[in-house]
Amino acid sequence: MSYAREVAEILGRVGCVKIGKFILSSGRESTIYIDLRAVPSHPREFRALAELCARRISELDFEILAGIESSGIPLATALTLIMDKPMVYVRKEAKSHGMRRLIEGDFSPGLKALIVDDVATTGSSLERAASALRSEGLVVESAFVIVDREEGARERLEHLGIKLLSMTTLSQLTSMMSGLREAGAGC
Repeated sequence: MSYAREVAEILGRVGCVKIGKFILSSGRESTIYIDLRAVPSHPREFRALAELCARRISELDFEILAGIESSGIPLATALTLIMDKPMVYVRKEAKSHGMRRLIEGDFSPGLKALIVDDVATTGSSLERAASALRSEGLVVESAFVIVDREEGARERLEHLGIKLLSMTTLSQLTSMMSGLREAGAGC
């Protein structure tokens, strides 16, 4: 079974693909919303998804995971536990108190970081995270998401020398979910 099909089955069981009228974080309007924030509320499905993701990224060359606030943090946490790799997370903005950090966690400059998030649309959040990590001396060559909405993130990151990997794309996901519905899989 392909990663895309397994992801579609998991997201279908959890009800993560919403149909309606939505405004995305990019400001764009869409009739499809991928709400992966619900997955950690379903431990079996979350574990299965995280294990699939760990298999998908296991061959990548990285030393530390970097989850993006907020939806990238649960996935990066699950991956760090499965893969026994250290993790940091990148805030949307630096705290105004305490250490005033944009990046939380322990790391050393020169480490290769894999950026982790749930969904990529235009790539602006991934670009912001890459910039923050690079400004602290981390090496960023790859980013990883569950779903690439195919709205420019891949191309945007390529211009920065970053390869975007995903478990599935929006077109694959919608095609798979249509097939699963027709087969009576309850998606």
